[in-house]
Amino acid sequence: MALVESNTYIEPTAGTALNGARTQFNSSMRSLLTNFRSSSPPAAVNITASGDAISVPDGTIMHFANANVNALFISDSTTKKSSHIGGNFTRVGIGHRIENGIVPLMSNVSHYDIGELIATVSENGTLAANSRVYLKTSNNSNDAAIFDIGTPGTGQVVNTMIAFSGVTSDRVNLTGGGIATANLKVTSATSTGGFDWTPTKVGHAALRISSVGATKNAAIQFGFGSSSSNVSLAYQPLLSNVLNGLAVVQQDGTYSAISANVILQSPITGGGAQPCPLIPAGAIIATGNDSTPEGWLHCNGQSLVRATYPALYAAIGVLYGAGADAGNTFGAPDLRDKTLVGKGGAITSHGNGAGTFASGGVITTASGSAALSVATGSASTGVKDAGGLTVVTGVTAGGHTHTAVVPHAVARFLIKT
Repeated sequence: MALVESNTYIEPTAGTALNGARTQFNSSMRSLLTNFRSSSPPAAVNITASGDAISVPDGTIMHFANANVNALFISDSTTKKSSHIGGNFTRVGIGHRIENGIVPLMSNVSHYDIGELIATVSENGTLAANSRVYLKTSNNSNDAAIFDIGTPGTGQVVNTMIAFSGVTSDRVNLTGGGIATANLKVTSATSTGGFDWTPTKVGHAALRISSVGATKNAAIQFGFGSSSSNVSLAYQPLLSNVLNGLAVVQQDGTYSAISANVILQSPITGGGAQPCPLIPAGAIIATGNDSTPEGWLHCNGQSLVRATYPALYAAIGVLYGAGADAGNTFGAPDLRDKTLVGKGGAITSHGNGAGTFASGGVITTASGSAALSVATGSASTGVKDAGGLTVVTGVTAGGHTHTAVVPHAVARFLIKT
């Protein structure tokens, strides 16, 4: 099936004249010398055996040549994926083809077989440095049909593929987008590396984020995909030595809420001692609100389960009573209708104390008896004063009480749980 002599192979039969058989044989030999060169694949009519047309047998090699393609193809009905030139002809398993850069490759992409390798190699000075190897993966006629085998696919890069110190800081630049990840972990090289956590050293593992200058903020932004609802954890400089630090800021510049189990602060403002809870369990405050917020209890003497409020129980124990089920409960302070008195030399223990204010802040003294001291004198009772003289010889005072109004304002006492 060579263009030089004939595009048809005919196997001589017993009835073929000797001269005709010689001509057919010579044409076939010339076809073999030119690798069956053709601009179209052979069909059954091109190959006959014993006078009958037969299908192109597996293993037939053809040199396919036209304006777009100049390559060898093999007929393989078993392993071909698809054939864009027809029949069972494929280039899979033969080798790769070469294009003079990505532009010629894209113009000829439809002329490649699925599974075929294409190298873009050029002597052009501007293209020579961009030599790549591509794999044809589909019959599309665009760049979706090829895959750069030098670029790993999604999820195909594992840590064993990256050399130690193989990614340098100048190659980690997040200037135009974000990282889509469910887990970003920063760990130390060794379990014992780094420093203890103190005001001057941070160790074991550190994620460093640098601002553009000493006077600029540095922030981690959450929800950056929304311009109307996002929050930043930002370092704010230039406030004061004490106030410089982290802030949680919303997109409109206002400060955002923060949730935590326990919030710590320095025990001395501006100091470097170990942080302690901002509001420890057992702290008592007065509030003008008539409701009790979460995390607090009304100081009304209620019975509390120790297992439910372990931190509060650890702080006050049974100083204000054992509660309804001694051994399992404890009592909250009862500060209703009372005022707080500081523990000291006269009142030496915690407790609910005695007595309450009456309505209106009135207090009443205890009842008791009063005794008077009386001076005595002598008087004459002679005839001259016939009427006589009466003198006091003793005084008795009965028990009584006093009331007083204590200046006051009313609030509710709460205790931190």
